[in-house]
Amino acid sequence: MKMKKSLCLALAFAAACFGSMAEAAATPEAQIDTILDLPLTNGDDLEMRLREPGDFAITDLDGNGRLELLFLQVTRDGVPEAAESAGIKERSAWEAIASVPVDRTLYGYEVSEDGQQLVPIAILYTDDEITPNLQYLDGTYRDAARGITYYAVSTLLRIGDAGFRVALQSVSLQNGSLQVQTFASKYGNYAIYQEQGTPEAVFDHAVDRNGRALTQSDVDAVLKAQYSASGSGKLPALIGWRSLQMLREAKMRPDGMKNLMLASWRGFSRQQ
Repeated sequence: MKMKKSLCLALAFAAACFGSMAEAAATPEAQIDTILDLPLTNGDDLEMRLREPGDFAITDLDGNGRLELLFLQVTRDGVPEAAESAGIKERSAWEAIASVPVDRTLYGYEVSEDGQQLVPIAILYTDDEITPNLQYLDGTYRDAARGITYYAVSTLLRIGDAGFRVALQSVSLQNGSLQVQTFASKYGNYAIYQEQGTPEAVFDHAVDRNGRALTQSDVDAVLKAQYSASGSGKLPALIGWRSLQMLREAKMRPDGMKNLMLASWRGFSRQQ
């Protein structure tokens, strides 16, 4: 009986030790160490990423305790040829318009359940394939019954020389897939006022996901409905994006990449 009791105590002690090890391995710091040890960040993949422009972020969008490593790249068209000979003020306005992205590329990885892999995150679109601008979040709302957090995003894109589209989207990470829904879009053009040399956004029309015309009041109502239907209301959220240029420079310092990834993680916040 005494031997049996000793064996039980030994097993309990071992379980406690393994439990503590599992908890330690699940800390953000330990997961970032894992991210840095995996092929994505020690092999050719990271070297290729570090040669590209763009930004990265460490997040936990779905709140499952497993970190994600996200990359975001922006594509711009530059000043159109028709505006190359514009005056100084007009040129300044065109340069401001040219800073509006025409496209984005988003991809990422999530730490696996066993902590031994970085699993690519699939991106699923329920309608228009417009990459969400996760650099600027409007807020979040929570579906407590399903355990899903939705991130509200307004994604601005330039269309043609001086047109634009603002896609109102909700984004959620579910079972390793980033699900993107565009529920309304606003369209317009940039007017250039020569006196000030600045562009001004002039809205033209808005439509829902089915192409039905919306007024500005309708758009406001759609946004309000996204928050009120959840029951949580609008909640704040931030993603701590850092440039890949900073990551390139951090690589030259001891623990520089880890410290920068930790800074990105600490810049991420969301309310349950």
